[in-house]
Amino acid sequence: MEGQYQKYITDLPNLEAYRYENLFKVYQTPNSTTPTGEPAPNFYYYNILKNISVPDNIASNIFDVIVLPTSLPLSVLSYQLYGTTYLWWLICIVNKITNPFQQISAGTKIKVIQKPYVKPILDSIKQQLQ
Repeated sequence: MEGQYQKYITDLPNLEAYRYENLFKVYQTPNSTTPTGEPAPNFYYYNILKNISVPDNIASNIFDVIVLPTSLPLSVLSYQLYGTTYLWWLICIVNKITNPFQQISAGTKIKVIQKPYVKPILDSIKQQLQ
């Protein structure tokens, strides 16, 4: 079964470039029939069970360490750093945060990828997943 990225499937809407979903290929359920013999509807799905990580051999000078002055949700921190709420997941991966719904407490040190390096890192992650 060969998947493709959502931006190439005309039946699906285009997503903002930094959305987590864009990392994964989309698959469609195979043609099948219901128990009554009628055609079953096809559905699109993502294989999100693959591990995503930032490569370990990345130079440390592409990261910044910041200390949060106030408690923030990851989406707000993403917006402040990158101008989009959709890179919350990248902050999670870099900092090995397993619960993306938690607020990060004031005073917490967070490692973040500097904005000019985000696209090359995302491209590297996409290559991992292929």
